[in-house]
Amino acid sequence: MKFMRILVALLMLPLTQLAVAQGSAPYGDMSQILSKGELRVAITAVDQPPFYFMGKDGKLTGYDIDLASKMAEELGVKLVITRDAPAFNDLVTLVSSGKADLAVSKLSRTLSRSRLIKFSTPYMTFKQGILFNRLQLAKVASEGEVHKFVRDYKGTLGVIANSSYANYAKDNFPGATIKEYPSWDAAVQALTNGEVLSLYRDELEIKRVIESTPNSSLLFKPIYFTDLTDPIAVAVKTENTQLLFWVNVFLENQPKMTADEVLRKYSGL
Repeated sequence: MKFMRILVALLMLPLTQLAVAQGSAPYGDMSQILSKGELRVAITAVDQPPFYFMGKDGKLTGYDIDLASKMAEELGVKLVITRDAPAFNDLVTLVSSGKADLAVSKLSRTLSRSRLIKFSTPYMTFKQGILFNRLQLAKVASEGEVHKFVRDYKGTLGVIANSSYANYAKDNFPGATIKEYPSWDAAVQALTNGEVLSLYRDELEIKRVIESTPNSSLLFKPIYFTDLTDPIAVAVKTENTQLLFWVNVFLENQPKMTADEVLRKYSGL
């Protein structure tokens, strides 16, 4: 009986080697992740609460960190976070070059980025919005004219440099004067000082500004769009089709959360 088991194993060995040579080894393009025992996930160098930020205990936390941790746990590997990306567009470079397996970093799924990497199905979708300096807005439009004013917007519009909103602004508000800032905090400061009439970003970030600013109702006026959305997805290297399939199945089994729910869950960390 022992001899027969050895004989069967020897007969099967060439078939296994052939499968590996043809690239059809178990787990496909995920084999390297599993063999190394680590999942390399890229996020930006700058915190993006509530998605990822340093908590009160000095540890990296947030919605995206929890999501990436669950992925690594399901795969049975160690999670390795890399923060080598100065801006969101740099995440695409890290993934496309193979320096990161995934980008789980509040990354907007856009056409331009899709030329270089593949995106998962969105795990969250936000409304896009504009946040106005209320005092400056009153000089150019009455309260009842604001929505019409926005649709043909020709004022100054602040965005984060090298972000999806820098591109969204050009497409959706071609008549606006776009001003780019190195960070969201810098953009908010410019809005508060009246250097720009408005800022352009997703509903969650606008709500964060309103909730964290004293007397925000006197300083700011938010406008949210129902027809302009911002899908947030995981970035995967183009060749890694099996990994992309696995990520999509994983995301299908995760509870869906709204912007308000994410803010409530992670605001106290």
